[in-house]
Amino acid sequence: MRQQAKEKIKALVEKYEQIKTSGKLKSYTEQETKNSLISPLLEALGWDITNKNEVSAEENIISSGRVDYGIYLNGRVKFYLEAKKLSVDLQREEFANQAIRYSWNKGVTWAVLTDFERFKVFNAQEIDKSLSDKQFFEIPYTEYIKRFDQLWLLSKEASTKIIWAIGFCNPKKE
Repeated sequence: MRQQAKEKIKALVEKYEQIKTSGKLKSYTEQETKNSLISPLLEALGWDITNKNEVSAEENIISSGRVDYGIYLNGRVKFYLEAKKLSVDLQREEFANQAIRYSWNKGVTWAVLTDFERFKVFNAQEIDKSLSDKQFFEIPYTEYIKRFDQLWLLSKEASTKIIWAIGFCNPKKE
């Protein structure tokens, strides 16, 4: 399954590079980004995006708005994922704060922010830390294959194992 996932992600990276080369990045909406790149990446990581009990879309977070994806395993949320369109600057602090707020308001430890160009994973429960200290890791799309083991921490398979929690508690800052 891991090798298959790696191949699918490699194909998505190639698709992204084609979009980038064609000059169409700025024309992609958030929904198009989710449909053509982010949802297929979640599927490659083993999540069933057609099963609302596993991947919820546009989940309402009381007093915060709607998070793009809630990722569940056995009825328990593993992380919330906030998606942005391809042309945004994912480094803007407001986007990280938004993703973290969604998770924090629901008592979920992990928050993920992505525009496919990069994945940023945050610990949303460390209230006393600055935003930069909440970020556990960030992976640009150019390193999805090279750092596949780290990206795999977001997979369904990894979520079912104790190693998932250990990996997230002791990430390698890169």
